Amino acid sequence: MRSRRTSRHALTFACALALAFVLDASAQYRSPAHTAAPRNIGDVGCRLNTRPLDFGAYEDGSPVAVLTTATMELTCRNGSGVVPVVTAGPSANSGDTLQRFLANGDSRLQYQVYIEPSHNLVWGDGTRGTYPVVVTGQTEHKTFTVYGALFLGQHGEVGRYRDTLQITVEP
Repeated sequence: MRSRRTSRHALTFACALALAFVLDASAQYRSPAHTAAPRNIGDVGCRLNTRPLDFGAYEDGSPVAVLTTATMELTCRNGSGVVPVVTAGPSANSGDTLQRFLANGDSRLQYQVYIEPSHNLVWGDGTRGTYPVVVTGQTEHKTFTVYGALFLGQHGEVGRYRDTLQITVEP
């Protein structure tokens, strides 16, 4: 059994955001190198392309947080009158939106996803102090960025860490 302290060894992991809708939870990222196939959303005719939220390597006990971003692409064909709301569900590893964890077996690293670069507004469904992304714009093709933070000073086993979040789009 390995020691939980792994100084000078890199902890490698990725947070893959799953492309999952109310009736289709099977389309998900299997590794950070893949892009999920877009899916049509409701009668509005929207398609969502997600990108992985990849934190790269994390040094055991790192004195600084690891920050990253992921840009999502949303295409809605029914004109500019559609203002989609995009929500993120809880961590598959914790079942919570306010305490999300990347996991590697029994080892956990806490992270969070935000809707703005100052890391104050947690991406969620609008409950318990979380916020959805409201995608505005006059064109059919809209993009938005989410901001990830892997917290500093954490220890874990060497290996690949993952989590999955369900993303829902409502017109």
